[in-house]
Amino acid sequence: MQRRLPNSAGCFVCGSANPRGLGVRFEVENGVVTTRFVPHRDHCGYNDRVHGGVMAALLDEVMGWAPSVIKRRFCVAAEIIIRYLKPLPIGLPVTVRGEMTADRGRLWEARGEIADEAGTVYARGTGKYHPLSDAETQAVMEYLAVDGKTVTLEETLAAPSPDSES
Repeated sequence: MQRRLPNSAGCFVCGSANPRGLGVRFEVENGVVTTRFVPHRDHCGYNDRVHGGVMAALLDEVMGWAPSVIKRRFCVAAEIIIRYLKPLPIGLPVTVRGEMTADRGRLWEARGEIADEAGTVYARGTGKYHPLSDAETQAVMEYLAVDGKTVTLEETLAAPSPDSES
C-alpha cells in the first residue's frame, strides 16, 4: 500500500510554500520511493530541456528518502552520481523512483531513475548517504507534515496515504 511521506513547507523539492520550488509529493511502497513530476518552462536549462540540476535534485531526494524509510532515520547526501541518458523535454510527465541498495554502516547507498510512462529512462543516479542521529531525525520531523498535519515518521509509515485505497 502506498503511503505519502511528509514534506517541509519551504523545501525546494517538496515544499508547498516555496513558490520557486518543484512542489512534488513523495510516496513509498515496499521500500521504493516515487514521485510524479511534470517539468515546466521554469525548469529549463537550454530551451525545451529540463535543467540537469532539477533532475539531480529530484533524484537526490528519492534516493535519500529510500534508506530513510527503511532505516527509520533521516540522512544527508555524501555523494551523488547522475548519468544523464536523454534530454528531458518540458511538459512530459515522468516518474522519479528511488530505492536503497546497501547499508554500509556509516553510509547508506541508493539508486534512482527518472522515466516516462513508456519506460524511457532520462537519467539514473546512485548515491551515498550519511545517516543522521535519532535526535537529528526527531528535530527534522518537528517541521515536517503530511497534508498539513504534523506526524512522526513511524505514524507516516504505518498509515495509508490519504489518496490511496484501503
